[in-house]
Amino acid sequence: MTEDTVVRRARAEDIHALSDLAIRTFRDTYADDNDPKTIEDYLRSSLNTTSLRNELNEAGNVFLIAFRRSDNVAIGYAKLRTTSEDPSVESQRAVEIERIYADKRVIGHGVGAALMGACLKTAGELECEAIWLGVWKRNQHAVLFYERWEFRTVGSRQFALGNELQDDLVMVRQLPSSIVD
Repeated sequence: MTEDTVVRRARAEDIHALSDLAIRTFRDTYADDNDPKTIEDYLRSSLNTTSLRNELNEAGNVFLIAFRRSDNVAIGYAKLRTTSEDPSVESQRAVEIERIYADKRVIGHGVGAALMGACLKTAGELECEAIWLGVWKRNQHAVLFYERWEFRTVGSRQFALGNELQDDLVMVRQLPSSIVD
């Protein structure tokens, strides 16, 4: 699948595909372990086309979207933010991977790797020294994926999903000068 995966920056015309993908992947990732009403409220308020269009147009945000080359179907996406900070991340020039998701039907087929490679490349283009993310500590599949990409846990934080606070690990990867330069 990797050779059939194309990752590029998302554009305004991608908004409907991006919203559909964001809703589907968030639901697939978290619905089994959370209150269904809370999930649906979050999806309606945060991942609708209006919210995502606003995020897409906001300075400091970069959306990447992965497509299957063979049929141009959106199969994954990532959102990077240059304007976010976490006290656990010591670098002054860091970018956050705020979201990175692949359609569950393609997990294990290189889409996550293609997206992560594009995130690292984008971080280098932005002249960042580090890239970081928060990951739900109960999502061991994701934690192991990030560890394989040389992210290390440096702290924790809480993510509010409705009225429920969830514990996230903060993970960071320093970028080699060859990516930054």
